[in-house]
Amino acid sequence: MKVQPRFGFAIEYVDDIQAATRFYTEVMGLKVERQHPSFVQFDHFAIATDEAPGGSRELELYWLVNDAEAARAALPKNAEVTKEITQLPFGKVFGVKGPTGEPRFLLELATHRPSQSVT
Repeated sequence: MKVQPRFGFAIEYVDDIQAATRFYTEVMGLKVERQHPSFVQFDHFAIATDEAPGGSRELELYWLVNDAEAARAALPKNAEVTKEITQLPFGKVFGVKGPTGEPRFLLELATHRPSQSVT
């Protein structure tokens, strides 16, 4: 792949964002970097209550790219795309099938995302 993705974060889907935020800040000692009513981001880890792009609420892994279209075009021919490029409020995302069948996501972050920086 000519485009070099860099690891972005993992997302855990939760039912109660406030309880999960308290756990990760008070018990685990994590610092909130960005937040939105349905999303809280820590360093390379996030929790969310909204619908998962992968269709399930399994843990999702995201790699960041500067240009989603270029990253999609640069995929090898044998890469299996599980989700075509989709524009979401936080950026453009697409999925590829991982080594054991799970989706892995590549994300071009939007310039203006709905979450607000806390730091």
